[in-house]
Amino acid sequence: MKPYTILSQAILTRCLILLTSCSTTMAFTSTPIAPMSVYYSSSASRRSASSSTAVLHATLTADELSTMSKDEQLKVLGVDSEEKLALGIDPDEVLEFLGTREDLINKFQSDIPKLSADRTLAESEVDKFLLDGEMLDLYIKYSQRKREDPNWEPQYAPEDNSPIGKIASFASQYAIYIVGAILLKDVVTNYMNKSS
Repeated sequence: MKPYTILSQAILTRCLILLTSCSTTMAFTSTPIAPMSVYYSSSASRRSASSSTAVLHATLTADELSTMSKDEQLKVLGVDSEEKLALGIDPDEVLEFLGTREDLINKFQSDIPKLSADRTLAESEVDKFLLDGEMLDLYIKYSQRKREDPNWEPQYAPEDNSPIGKIASFASQYAIYIVGAILLKDVVTNYMNKSS
């Protein structure tokens, strides 16, 4: 391996680390994001949207669910078989904290303007949501937390609006392009040397 290839790989690695540490577009924390309509918005709009969006009220209690079999729970949920629900997610948790499939469709239609007019699209999105174990688990945990403490709000990392943070973000973005171009040049040069 040529020394400049190793150097360009090291630069790329450093730039990726810098880029991920200086990113101001999405602040990841261990707390879930609650409302369906604000998954990819800025943290300020997430805070205002999370306080304005109501949490689903479940249709069944834990006592009622404990008397039902798993097949009955799936029927009440509105799912034909266990294959239409994500692995590792119990239908009783979905029913207790999120409600039925119909409740979720109504929630999607009220929270996401694009889905409010088209019910079939909302149904397909809810079916995808029920198969997404991570999102379902996050939303169940959020609903559990909101039920325990109705005044609880998710904590978001503050955005870095300082001039130094903006400059670092700008420089790291363009450093990625420069390093990518160097690596692409190396690949093309090596390919051309092999073919001649």
